[in-house]
Amino acid sequence: MKIICKQEKLIKALNIVSRAVSPTSTLEITKGILIKTEGDIKISLSATDTRLSITTAVDAIVNEGGGVVVQARLFTDLVRKMPAGDILITTDEKNVVFLKTDFADYELPGAEAEEFPRIGAEEEGKKLQVEKDGLRDMIDGTAFAASTDEGRGNITGVLFEIKDGILSLVALDGFRVAIKRERGEVFQGEDLKAIIPARVVKEVSKILGDTAGEEETQLDIGERRVKVFTEETLMRINLLEGEYIKYKDVLPKESKTSVVVARGELLAAAERASMLRTDGKPFVRFSIAGGTLTVSSKAAQGRGREAVSAVQSGEDLEIGFDARFLLDALKAISDEEIEMLFNTSVSPCVIRPVEGEKFEYLILPVRLSTVDV
Repeated sequence: MKIICKQEKLIKALNIVSRAVSPTSTLEITKGILIKTEGDIKISLSATDTRLSITTAVDAIVNEGGGVVVQARLFTDLVRKMPAGDILITTDEKNVVFLKTDFADYELPGAEAEEFPRIGAEEEGKKLQVEKDGLRDMIDGTAFAASTDEGRGNITGVLFEIKDGILSLVALDGFRVAIKRERGEVFQGEDLKAIIPARVVKEVSKILGDTAGEEETQLDIGERRVKVFTEETLMRINLLEGEYIKYKDVLPKESKTSVVVARGELLAAAERASMLRTDGKPFVRFSIAGGTLTVSSKAAQGRGREAVSAVQSGEDLEIGFDARFLLDALKAISDEEIEMLFNTSVSPCVIRPVEGEKFEYLILPVRLSTVDV
């Protein structure tokens, strides 16, 4: 193989595919990146772990075709520290990889391209064209709420669900539920469910953020795998198996108390209150009465209390929360105003838009004794 690449283009591609490299894998070859020539003017870079495979294309001058597997971390770090400009990459019959610029000359051990795991047979699924930034917003607004405990089965994933012309993304971990919804013509007539590992879908969002100039992304959702296409990159993601929890059953159907508040004002108050921690955990107490939501906290370091103006409907209420879950939800919302729905001090709180249904966050409370101020 003999190719010439621009350093800046090569490092951008390496940053993308490196998201699929597993440094802890017991299979040494999956710690590498496959470099292959694709005709005379492009090369492809591929990486894979057990859940995610990424292939991306890079413009190049191909003088001699071929392929090789390089050590992902060393190769990437070396290319990153090289000066901008052309890099000549060649291999010999022993798969030694040579990198050369005007002022530098390096050689690294490589492996046979044929040893790299096959990405897998292609599976045709339902194809959808979605708005890229909208998809990223839905991922970023839900994936944080998925369980990080690998023993919790498929709630370590994000549910992609299309029904009645609405795409919903759902994540939960037993303490909270995060839902984002988008209605669109492209979803009409479709009916599907797919559970994508949250760790992987977060990487997809980052990669989509790196694809400047592209407004739409294509999804191909099959029974065992979902493919995400951009102009130069293809991501293949293995789906989690099984039925997702019936999350709609845990959403309250009615409420006894509701408040409409300015999201930014509540977020700032909750962030300040969360600085006082009990056993390392930030707890806050809500006191809802007389059209005011009072946020308070207490810890060994001190105590605090501040009022947030609110439009209240229904009964007065005292309720406590782990501030981390509350802050995660408030930061995932961009609306200036939100509505918060309550029933009792031991019932979940639901956060939703003042109008519409584009998001819904459910947060379980904590015992009031934990946040007694």
